[in-house]
Amino acid sequence: MRYYKNYICSKLNSIEKLTIKKIAQNKLNTGQVKVLTYAIGINYVDILMIRGIYQHKKELPFIPGTEACGIIIEENCNKTCLIGKRVIINSKGGCFSEIIVTDLSNIFFPSKELNSSQAAVFYNSALTAFVSLIETAKVKKQDTVLISGASGGVGQAMISLAKHKGLKIISLYSNNNKKQFLTELGSDIVIKNNRNAIEKIKNLTEGSGVDVILDITGVLKYYNILRTLKWGGKYVIIGFMKNNITSIPTNYILIKGIKVFGIRAGEYLKKNKDRKKSILKEIFSLSEKNVFTTKKINTFDFKHLKDGLKLLDERKVVGRIVITTDSYKDY
Repeated sequence: MRYYKNYICSKLNSIEKLTIKKIAQNKLNTGQVKVLTYAIGINYVDILMIRGIYQHKKELPFIPGTEACGIIIEENCNKTCLIGKRVIINSKGGCFSEIIVTDLSNIFFPSKELNSSQAAVFYNSALTAFVSLIETAKVKKQDTVLISGASGGVGQAMISLAKHKGLKIISLYSNNNKKQFLTELGSDIVIKNNRNAIEKIKNLTEGSGVDVILDITGVLKYYNILRTLKWGGKYVIIGFMKNNITSIPTNYILIKGIKVFGIRAGEYLKKNKDRKKSILKEIFSLSEKNVFTTKKINTFDFKHLKDGLKLLDERKVVGRIVITTDSYKDY
């Protein structure tokens, strides 16, 4: 019997409590595939799940990890042509593993322009950026967008897509080491993320404000960023950090006619099945044009996965974090 390693979360609240275990390869249920993992993308949602503060709590024990890239080595869906195909996996868990068993519906085929590390962090970020900017905010050329958490995975995808669409981009940064990186990504203006940002943004927009705020980190928890919006502007909530659950000042929504949206891209696809095919076609088409290609990747090997999680949790990382396995192939 063949065994493989994975990370098990048996107790909530701590990255340190993740443990590596060897388990036997399971038989596949109908409609499942088995993937030899090349690379694993690390996302903040993984940390929220491990801490037990994500909206959908997992039953213990569980294997964390929501996205990865690898090659199909076995299938039980009457599609033998899939064997040997490189795929992206997007799921609600199970990716912190050398072998991933998942449903056929959770796999996608990356463009050849992406190496395996880039492919491992492509799908979630690209889909969230597209649903936020195009489907929800319905941005127009020359609109001004303000992005919090711009140096993270989703933020990078936002900047890349916004640049491609001809938008003016203002990015907020928390640490000085991220400032130059955000400029290199394509931000037109980069501003320190603190209370002084409000007046700076007003001055830079000649008092008119921005068309859209893309809040990835829950910045409204610390100061009223809604003051930077134009009348009728759009506040798009994409995420939060740790326990930064934001309270929205409804008086500003009323006075300024602000439209508020919450984004969960996967759920958006489920609720808009008529749009799913065209959305996926568009983001993969954009990837072939290098629109979503991740510019900076920090790599850890599988045995140091917890170090990658800790680095992300400290919010000091510039770029994405990817875990590579011993089976890694670049393509």
